[in-house]
Amino acid sequence: MTGMIPVLNTRPKIPAAAVPGGDTLSAALTAAGFDPIDVPLVELTFLEDALNLLERISDRHYDGILLSSPNLLPLLKSVGRSVPAAWCAKPWYLIGERARADVEALGARVAFVPRGEASLEGFLDEIPVQDNLRLIHPGSTRTRLEPSLFTGKGIVLHNMSLYEPRCPDGAVAALQAAWPRLSPRGAVLFASSSAVHHLFTAAPALARTLVADDGPIPVSIGSSTTRTLRAYHITRSHQTPTADTAGFLATLNHLFPKASRP
Repeated sequence: MTGMIPVLNTRPKIPAAAVPGGDTLSAALTAAGFDPIDVPLVELTFLEDALNLLERISDRHYDGILLSSPNLLPLLKSVGRSVPAAWCAKPWYLIGERARADVEALGARVAFVPRGEASLEGFLDEIPVQDNLRLIHPGSTRTRLEPSLFTGKGIVLHNMSLYEPRCPDGAVAALQAAWPRLSPRGAVLFASSSAVHHLFTAAPALARTLVADDGPIPVSIGSSTTRTLRAYHITRSHQTPTADTAGFLATLNHLFPKASRP
């Protein structure tokens, strides 16, 4: 792969059984002529008590499901847990299109997904005002959404933390081995705020090179991840136009046009 632009893929570590075909982002990067380096900075660990609660909660207490992360359903599959039948009978509200296929595979109905930006801001901007719609938001311990943001849209939101994003064992050594390949030309892809936090916690000296003009170029998947980079004083990041693999590729092709690649 000598001469190809190296790209650090930090997407969450998800068991292969839950993602047939492996990491589609890395496969897409290779097909596009980049040199992907896989160093997951997030490992999602389910909370057993929360999983048990998931199976007991009464469907009388909510009207639908708000899904903010496309990782949840593949992860449930990976640990052998099924989505409660009652959930499948309720309408689902999605932050982005990436989760639609998994939701519809359950036989559930997707009631709403924003057509524009796949973000909380995009969701709240586009969804019509509801009539006291009660939604459960299953997610990670770090993706608690502020219920007050939804009240103006007539939505009562209840957060339900099912899993915790942790920094994988061996991440520091993997980062130290990969980082020299990213300079002077390379990029680091961030698919979540957790990945940013874990990089700065696990390898702060390497992370600080993202500030330098000759350091790896950070690419964020959405506005919340961009804000997290800004909080660490990383202002030279580039946000993808869409929150998916195609968005990452579009941004990388803009940063590294084929005509200028080695």
